[in-house]
Amino acid sequence: MTDQEKHLRQSATVMRILGWLLVVGLLLLAFIYPPGFLWGAQPEGFPHIGPAHPPSPYQGLHPYFYMVLALYVAYGILLIRGAKDPRRNVALFDFGILSSVLHGLVMVPQSFYYPNEHAHLWGDGPLLFAMAVVLWLWYPERKGQA
Repeated sequence: MTDQEKHLRQSATVMRILGWLLVVGLLLLAFIYPPGFLWGAQPEGFPHIGPAHPPSPYQGLHPYFYMVLALYVAYGILLIRGAKDPRRNVALFDFGILSSVLHGLVMVPQSFYYPNEHAHLWGDGPLLFAMAVVLWLWYPERKGQA
């Protein structure tokens, strides 16, 4: 097996792992992370990283949470499907890198400007940049190009 074939196989594995983490992991996290479904709620004993999100007028069912969850679950499903042929689905890597970096760059200044957004500096902000790095390192066409 050549280095390029090995790298392509690793790219497919990364797509599957990241895809399943986005699909299953985010859904589980929504139940495990207390403010998840009850946006703005911080139960007793939960660490206070910053002020809570403003409560939703609909008993915590904040539309922002579901919008982000839907987008990342959709991306996870596409990564899982695209892992069958990473080279033909390289646009999923491009999208993941670009959208994660841009999303993170938008969140950093907002985290400083809005006091109830500080927690993003410790949680999903760094995860976005880590996801971009992982996708960059295992980009299907990275090996074998001069």
